[in-house]
Amino acid sequence: MAAGHANAQCALPYTIQNGDAPDATKVMANYNALVACMASMAPAGQTFSVQTKAAAGGFGSVPPLSDGQLMIGSTNNAPEPQQLTAGSGINIATGPGQIAISAIPLAGSGGSGLYHQIMSSTPSAASTELSSWLNQGAAAVTDSAVGISITVPSSGTLNNIVARQRPSPTPPYKITALIGVTRSSTSYNGIGLGWFNGTNRLHLLALTTQNGGLPKFEVTKWGDVTTFNGADFQTANNGYSQPFWVQLADDGTAVSFGISQDGANFLKVFSTAKSAGWLGAAGYSNIVFFINPQGGLTTGTLMSWKVE
Repeated sequence: MAAGHANAQCALPYTIQNGDAPDATKVMANYNALVACMASMAPAGQTFSVQTKAAAGGFGSVPPLSDGQLMIGSTNNAPEPQQLTAGSGINIATGPGQIAISAIPLAGSGGSGLYHQIMSSTPSAASTELSSWLNQGAAAVTDSAVGISITVPSSGTLNNIVARQRPSPTPPYKITALIGVTRSSTSYNGIGLGWFNGTNRLHLLALTTQNGGLPKFEVTKWGDVTTFNGADFQTANNGYSQPFWVQLADDGTAVSFGISQDGANFLKVFSTAKSAGWLGAAGYSNIVFFINPQGGLTTGTLMSWKVE
């Protein structure tokens, strides 16, 4: 027999030196010990098994791994072949010799859909910082799976701006929002974004129905929450589809209002120097998400919200 390096690990029960009298019992005992030792050092398990050290000191084995399996530790036991388990929002794909782990887009967070490059994570009162009311009355706000929603009872035929507000970011900034509205209006029902000077005046961009008819976009001026002071801009009643995108921008010197149906291409429908604007140089100090609930109970939802 030819002994390799590993055979040095085999302990023999008898030492036989040159010149000793032949003893078949000792020779056979050494032979059997060597055979047993060599057998214990042979690979364990079937072809492509993963070798481990058994508790008795020889080789143990983990069965051949299938596509995507890994050896997972088990305290005081041999490792086990297991598949990775995907947690919430995680997708795991496997193949021969490979594992691919990817995130599953959450609702409202984009992903691979049409709007994935422009949708934000799901807006909430906390994430948008729209944390306080302007003229709340009987209105209510909720955070839901699709965004932050305001529900406002009908004001009949009277103007009555109800809004959630927050301080404006430090200029320059741009706010892009996706808004959906559920309403059954018989009057001039409006919803959108705008600015509030913190005291009385508002400068707003709204999607507004006209006597319950097809909606239009308009930039409007308000002396207070019930006093309409005219429009800087309005489209025709083009029946814009929902949800719709609006954009407010302040470069430090001028403010502007924009509209879009795809979230990427905006029409700047009105802009003005802040010093000449309805709210004055220092008046564009608060952002509002508002509803004017003329003609019907109205729920409006911010479905995407980005401040850049």
